[in-house]
Amino acid sequence: MHLLGRFAPVLAGLLIAGACAVPEPDPREARPSKPRQRADEDAGGSVGDGPDGAAKGSRGRSCTGGPGADKKCGANGATDCCDAQHVPGGRYNRFNDPAFPATVSPFWLDTFEVTAGRFRAWVEATDGNLRASAPPEGAGAHPKIPGSGWRSEWNVFLPTSRAEVDHMFGPEEGPALNGIDACQWGTNLDDLGALTWWTPELDKRIKERNANRPEILAENTKEALDRKPLNCVSWYVLFAFCVWDGGRLPTDAEWGFAAAGGSEQRPFPWGDLEPSQKAHIANRKDLSLVPLFDPGAKYAVARLYDPTLGENIFEDNYAFTYGGKTMSKSDNAAHIAPVGSRPLGNGKWGHADLAGGMFEWMLDEGPIEQGECNDCANVSWPKIDQRDPRAVMNQPEFQNPTPGGVDWFKGGARAIRGSAWDNANGFSNSQTKSEIEYFTSYPVRRTYRALGGRCARDL
Repeated sequence: MHLLGRFAPVLAGLLIAGACAVPEPDPREARPSKPRQRADEDAGGSVGDGPDGAAKGSRGRSCTGGPGADKKCGANGATDCCDAQHVPGGRYNRFNDPAFPATVSPFWLDTFEVTAGRFRAWVEATDGNLRASAPPEGAGAHPKIPGSGWRSEWNVFLPTSRAEVDHMFGPEEGPALNGIDACQWGTNLDDLGALTWWTPELDKRIKERNANRPEILAENTKEALDRKPLNCVSWYVLFAFCVWDGGRLPTDAEWGFAAAGGSEQRPFPWGDLEPSQKAHIANRKDLSLVPLFDPGAKYAVARLYDPTLGENIFEDNYAFTYGGKTMSKSDNAAHIAPVGSRPLGNGKWGHADLAGGMFEWMLDEGPIEQGECNDCANVSWPKIDQRDPRAVMNQPEFQNPTPGGVDWFKGGARAIRGSAWDNANGFSNSQTKSEIEYFTSYPVRRTYRALGGRCARDL
């Protein structure tokens, strides 16, 4: 089941949200420089001197040398998996809409989405007791946004054992384990499920169901999965990981600035395409344009409309740009690519998989409010047992189908960005009003097979 399988009828009734405003960027910050590495014991890795004369956490403690946590990320396998790129900050229009001007200060954003291998480093360092290394109260705050740091009430969402970690990233089967929920959507291995967190049990299931399919088995080994982006991670757990790794979650405005190339206002992270190379999803004119399969395959790992398959019907005639066009029920993560597999699709400052790969969690609670945006983010998060009445909660696929299951909207909603490997929704930077509301009101408790993220880092 796909996150946005019923996306078309859902979006029809959505309204608009979000906005901001600000000064021109300093032209001296137009070109980022590569940080120089030096040792830093406190960060557990190394830092570099940033172009603004400040230190940056360019190598988080999660890169310990294992698969997905080494210096072999990216298409050519020659980039540090903990690499981060400087984003100069400045003025731009969020969603490429002049009604939403914004300014962001300079910051660093990880080049790649967090891999399963990098997350494994945290699990190994704590023997699975992530709660024991929970962030201190207020940690991971955006330096210019008061109240944006960690809250101790969120500690309950962090596992205390390896068994709980494996359960958290496992299929949506059975009740919670010691209060830790399993992945909430899209992880039934016998029904198009996909998991990038390797466990012995997952390995056994994959091998039983794909005994005569070496191409599928090769994409699902422990090493192969560790090089892929972590999926099924909750907002709370990703927040805590980024703090442990020396960073924080990016704001929607920051992430959008990097994806749009700042004032260049790129339609896609890499730039644009010819009109003949783009299509509306299912021919819906109220949804933004996305690449067709052939050009899109050069730029992103995603599921795109393939005209050779027939009429533009989502998702019947949409094909995968990685791991083969079609998907059988037990492929698991065969269609999830290692991070940075499409360098032609990188953003202006070198960030990979800003479109395709995984949807990415933002710091902000949704919906994005209209108004001035100067290093802005809505961080008025409700308590973990409360819903936020401002969140858009009427999307059919966001209603938990299991009686007595997790109330996904307890704790509010958060923005997600970037599209994903299993569908093209949210792909474009030039999102429509209905898409803006939809993608900034994702229920915070709904983990998903195509949802992960990356960390931001302050100067």
